[in-house]
Amino acid sequence: MKKFTLTITLLLLSLFTLTAQGVGKKTIRKNNINLGFGLGCGYLKDQNYSPLSYSSGGVVVNAGYRRNINGNLLFLTSDIQFGELNTAVSEYNTSDHYNVNLELGFLGNIPVNASEIKFRLGGQYHAYFDIVLYDSESAITFYGLHSLDLTGSISWDISSKHALSSTISLPVFGLLIRPPWTGWDMYILEHEENRFPLFFRGKWTSLNDFFAVNLNIQYHFSIGPGWDLTTEYLFRYYRRDELNTAIFPSNQFTIGTSFSF
Repeated sequence: MKKFTLTITLLLLSLFTLTAQGVGKKTIRKNNINLGFGLGCGYLKDQNYSPLSYSSGGVVVNAGYRRNINGNLLFLTSDIQFGELNTAVSEYNTSDHYNVNLELGFLGNIPVNASEIKFRLGGQYHAYFDIVLYDSESAITFYGLHSLDLTGSISWDISSKHALSSTISLPVFGLLIRPPWTGWDMYILEHEENRFPLFFRGKWTSLNDFFAVNLNIQYHFSIGPGWDLTTEYLFRYYRRDELNTAIFPSNQFTIGTSFSF
């Protein structure tokens, strides 16, 4: 009986100690996951595909994971847009249009004097694809880039409920993919049953062959312990002039939620 009483007493003391620590010390949450939905719009001019200029629009889904490691940040983010290309010249030139994006990177913490501001610098692996399919794949064109990016981020805790953050990345070296023809490339025809190799058929290059920039701005509103509502604006600009000019500026507006644990 004495052993039982001693055990219960120790358990109660342990629970009291943990509770006291939880009240006096803010919970440290190292992991964060997020999910968002929204709309995308943009512009496309790809002279391999068509001499016309196109506007684009569609539905966007994004998701991501972040891990805080002693102030440094390991992250994985992805988004995809399903939409259409349209031109004012003709209503019959509508094409299916997809944007696919994946980023995996690490940002190191840069100490600053203000505790509410966090500044990080680092790099990431970045895969970006802009894909156009016309009339059930009668014509196909796409722009792809597997790149190594220089990346920086800044976040500002405005108050206990409000925060702003922004990230910018500049691709500097990578595998650039762009077919020379709109669907009549023999390599594309030979891989109709297995499209996977198409996304890695390109040439290694650097900024002398392309220009690209990615910028996002996020607003966070705390709705409970670990839970935030988020809104995000994302801007991307990709350009290449070799094999005729290709320009791909795009915007995304999403609303979602994130959970830290």
